[in-house]
Amino acid sequence: MNKEKFFIKKLKDFTLSYPKVIDLSLKRVLRLLKELGNPHLDLPPLIHVAGTNGKGSTIAFMANILIKNNKKVHIYTSPHLLSISERIILSNRKVTLKELIDALDFCALKNNNNPITQFEMLTVISFYLMAKNSADIAIIETGLGGRLDATNVIINPLLTILTPISNDHKEFLGNTLDLIAKEKAGIMKKNVLCISAPQVPIVEKTLRQVSIKNNNEIVFYKKGWNVKKCSGLYKVNFMNNNCYFYQPSLIGEHQIFNAALAITALLACNKLSFSKNSIINGIENTRWPGRLEKITNGNIINMIHKSSEIWLDGGHNVDAAKILKKWIDSYMISNKKKSVILICGFLKNKDAFGMLNYFKQGIRSILFVPISDNNNNFLSTDLLKIGKFYNIRSAYSNSLLDALKNLYDIKGSVIIIFGSLYLIGEAYKINKN
Repeated sequence: MNKEKFFIKKLKDFTLSYPKVIDLSLKRVLRLLKELGNPHLDLPPLIHVAGTNGKGSTIAFMANILIKNNKKVHIYTSPHLLSISERIILSNRKVTLKELIDALDFCALKNNNNPITQFEMLTVISFYLMAKNSADIAIIETGLGGRLDATNVIINPLLTILTPISNDHKEFLGNTLDLIAKEKAGIMKKNVLCISAPQVPIVEKTLRQVSIKNNNEIVFYKKGWNVKKCSGLYKVNFMNNNCYFYQPSLIGEHQIFNAALAITALLACNKLSFSKNSIINGIENTRWPGRLEKITNGNIINMIHKSSEIWLDGGHNVDAAKILKKWIDSYMISNKKKSVILICGFLKNKDAFGMLNYFKQGIRSILFVPISDNNNNFLSTDLLKIGKFYNIRSAYSNSLLDALKNLYDIKGSVIIIFGSLYLIGEAYKINKN
């Protein structure tokens, strides 16, 4: 058994008593952190990020700019694509599996068989390891929520960021957009500045109400910061302070706003010093795998016709589907492409009906696939019913590998693997192996 599988097995073994239904709470995390000497209170200046879409990309942009300025950065994100070690960055490097295993053993011993979820344990491990390693700044991403998210034991962050908020995880956060926004806004702290991405009106109204109640300032897009195209560059303005960047390396119009949000956040952090000239290089060279990413080499390229293209996009909610369809329409026109085929796989707690609504036109066909080693798949019969409802030509393959093999004779198509990040991780494994 390799170290990766060994760690995951131990993590499952140590959390066998975790609540079977996700129980959003801070009590279990705070109890264990106290047993460990409260390492979350011994972290470097910290930026806390919540939202529905764009968290990972925004964090990647910030981190890359800071690293270009010789800063040491801790990062905690989720989920991962290939290895669980992707979730924790310690002073600009991925955590080693040995560090994870040793930390898990120690934290589990301190936990003394008390109930705790896997995400809570990973969050505690990340804070424990970050406190043991020096850095200039830490960037922490929430899991699915905000107010009761395991990461929200942070008391006094340097700054909070809210990326675009939309409907997702309704079963935990609430069935209306304003309820979801209230939960995400729970990361805002008294007297701590919050920078918000562009939000729909109901979300902006809710965030403003929470901000007033919390007695903290929140800066909204076009009301405190802005981004505009200017002579081939993009100009970010925050408090009469201007920064410029070229088209981001990450693809899609939404990445312009993610990059601008990252720059605005850094400009707002008075305690950080960085070169504005490095922003251009940092934005231009940022990588965030699995988000509108074109595959240009590896095994998957050999599985499709040489005249076709293959793309990966780990969008797993309705807004992500909307963004992808907008990009498809633009890309097909500008590159004179005629045929789009989707390979889709979703977890059953996702709004597949809402996502597939955006692909009822302009798509040649959809191949639905299960996500391997996951018991939480959307049933193939249900996905095919949705496809039939929207009059989408659709079929089901037994695996992602089979779906790719079945497309070998399809010429001149843009093939997009879309849906769960677990599916994108599976594509990476196929491409590598």
